[in-house]
Amino acid sequence: MVRKPPLPDGYELPEAVNGWLFDSEDTSNGHVWRSSDYECSVGVFDNLGSVSVRVTDDRVSGFASNVDPERVEYDRADRDDALSGALDAARAWMEQTDPAAWSHPDVCEAVFDAPAGYSLETYYLENRETIVYYRRDDAEMGIEIDVRGKGPEALTRETAPYLYVHQWNGSGNATVALAPWTEAHGPKTKHPDIKPILETPDECGLEVALTMARQFVREHFADSGEIDAAGQSDIGRWSA
Repeated sequence: MVRKPPLPDGYELPEAVNGWLFDSEDTSNGHVWRSSDYECSVGVFDNLGSVSVRVTDDRVSGFASNVDPERVEYDRADRDDALSGALDAARAWMEQTDPAAWSHPDVCEAVFDAPAGYSLETYYLENRETIVYYRRDDAEMGIEIDVRGKGPEALTRETAPYLYVHQWNGSGNATVALAPWTEAHGPKTKHPDIKPILETPDECGLEVALTMARQFVREHFADSGEIDAAGQSDIGRWSA
């Protein structure tokens, strides 16, 4: 049983605020409100010495999948006041922000338009890097076990279950590759598991890398069809 932060005496949590609904079945260690129409949530968490209001894009994994509009340090004797303040701040934030109006500033919407023949499996957003895995729609269950031990040189469209897109945040340098599983050792590692399939321009950024991945799939994997992603940028502006 996950332990939630004990509420100050007499404090009652609102059931609904401006489209945010309290989630009584949430399994995190915070008090959480969610949108029923959009995949985002607002939570108040006690972090042993500080309390924070955390807004999360629930479509995304990783430590950077959330932002903290409010964070307050406290001493043990001031814990109830700090938690009450954070809960009030969360309520005020929700009153001012409709779920439809909020978006994570670092989440790339183009990620959710998977290349034809693939489906988005995982979108990791970390402080230093972003990692996206698309699973091939016709990949057999258990194929990861078969290909992981053969090395990246054995990865092909037919054998690799995943298309992997990686960006170093800040520099914008990106990699597009085939991968055997969703815990693959990527660029800059001693023994990478991935097999790069194209060269991306320096500092091109995630959106352009995704566009190039889509174009590569369309040109080299003939059975993928001709489906374009409306959210992705025109590759032509990066051709010079």
